[in-house]
Amino acid sequence: MLREKINKEWLNQKYIIEKLSQRQIAKLCGFSNASIFQWMKKYNILARPTAEATHLRIKNNHCSLPQEAIQFIEGELLGDGCLVSRSPYSSLFQYGSKYLEYIEYIKNTLDSFGIKQSGKILKQHYEDMDCIAYHYRSLSYPELVPIRNRWYPNNKKIVPKDLRLTPLMIRQWYIGDGSLVKPKRWENPHIMLATCGFTILEVECLVARLIQLGFNATRQLSGNRIRVSTESTKDFLDYIGNCPVECYDYKFKIE
Repeated sequence: MLREKINKEWLNQKYIIEKLSQRQIAKLCGFSNASIFQWMKKYNILARPTAEATHLRIKNNHCSLPQEAIQFIEGELLGDGCLVSRSPYSSLFQYGSKYLEYIEYIKNTLDSFGIKQSGKILKQHYEDMDCIAYHYRSLSYPELVPIRNRWYPNNKKIVPKDLRLTPLMIRQWYIGDGSLVKPKRWENPHIMLATCGFTILEVECLVARLIQLGFNATRQLSGNRIRVSTESTKDFLDYIGNCPVECYDYKFKIE
């Protein structure tokens, strides 16, 4: 490329509009990286922030997020799932469980939506609790950013005000943070949902959503948890359907 073609409009088109890197532009026109940097400096074209440059330098990952995928992810977010962002341009999903079967189920389900695993499932031994946990982490995807922005508006997990509960969402929530409580053998069980990580207002909103679905639910003052009454337990379990994994099947068996 001739030097006279390195004008502001052309350089702006390549760097700002087409998102080419300085190295790519240098290779395209036969100049050195330093030369392109000097031309950008001359034309007052600002270099990208490091996070954006890194995002553009790697191969962009993309996934399909139909409503089923969003509901699945948000159900896990109601429990112990989390979305992590190292830049404004992409986010990843991660989850930990004591059951390898469940982590593999998470992996396979997300894989069906085009969300691939990053590295391997990690096995970790916690000596203080004498237990083992397995950890899953996905690759980063720009499609996960809108979900993270809803759930982490200030980098702290909240329950979005516009959240609408669905059977799939509640099932994943219940598997992760719910329990079937059987106080005594002759008493009928009820369901508890561990929501202590959310604010009182957020838990009250979740209770209201469950009541709208026809369940008798209340917020427990002790522990800021949600209790689904004995009268609604069977209806609750019928509503969310069968357990998809054997390791948590005990939470679905009333008798």
